[in-house]
Amino acid sequence: MNVMSKVDLIEAVKPDIAPFEDQVHTLMLDSVSKIADQWIEQLKVLRENTVALENHILASVAKTKGDISALHELGTQVAAEARRGQEVCRQLSDSVGKIAS
Repeated sequence: MNVMSKVDLIEAVKPDIAPFEDQVHTLMLDSVSKIADQWIEQLKVLRENTVALENHILASVAKTKGDISALHELGTQVAAEARRGQEVCRQLSDSVGKIAS
């Protein structure tokens, strides 16, 4: 191509370049808004799921703490009963020893 052909080609293309039509511009803006709305809706669902999960975790932790406290109390009672049982056995042994002597 010679230099004049290149210039002619460039000049021929330039008149076809035009800004977006108002309708295209509006459609593009609406599309971007719809995408943003969808993302925000997904984030809301995620937030709701996160709150539900947090509440479930807190309830599980509270139950676990309650179970641990109940087990501790039971252990304390078992230890006290074992001590009492040992004392009863010692007293019975002493009594049997006195009778046998």
